[in-house]
Amino acid sequence: MNKLLLLLAITYLSSCTNETEPHNTERTKVIEETINTIKRKIDTVYIEKVEVDDFPDAEFYFNESLPDWLIESNILEESLLTDKFEFSSRLNPFYLEADFNGDGNIDVAIPISEIDTEKDGFAIIHGTTNTIYIIGAGNKVKNALSDDLSYIDIWKVNRKKTNKPGLEENTGTGDKGELIIETPSLNIEKSEIGGGLMYWTGSEYAYFHQTC
Repeated sequence: MNKLLLLLAITYLSSCTNETEPHNTERTKVIEETINTIKRKIDTVYIEKVEVDDFPDAEFYFNESLPDWLIESNILEESLLTDKFEFSSRLNPFYLEADFNGDGNIDVAIPISEIDTEKDGFAIIHGTTNTIYIIGAGNKVKNALSDDLSYIDIWKVNRKKTNKPGLEENTGTGDKGELIIETPSLNIEKSEIGGGLMYWTGSEYAYFHQTC
């Protein structure tokens, strides 16, 4: 009797083992498929940077983004600025506004390139008088390092009246070589290298080199 019970128990356990093995195998397979899906290689997507100058209507949008007073003055159409130079989109923001010559009127600075030489620089247009000053772009101003400012990739308005000394002695107007100016100036730099200030002397624009 005991032998019969033992035989029945072995037979039952064998049948349970045979039934559970397929389930374990199937689970393992599902896990493997999931892992393969996670490791699946995805094609590389390349995003091409589109320059603003590549748009056919870029000049129209540049003109539309300029200050209203400059557009209404028609100075860009009436002067020879657009005959010899073209607007450039290399800097952000596209233009800067301040009273650079201290006459109480807002002036504007716009990045430009000389068409024939492709040299870069800025056009500073004084409000009310509509006088245009070319900085770089083939025109080397007082104390400037070059007539081509294509190396500049940072620009902003500097409103400090007392500015740290320049690299050369006695280049500033202060006792310790610092530059003391009453008007805002253009802070122009090459990233991770340095630069200086483009400022109004009272009769012209000059460059004050601070770092290199």
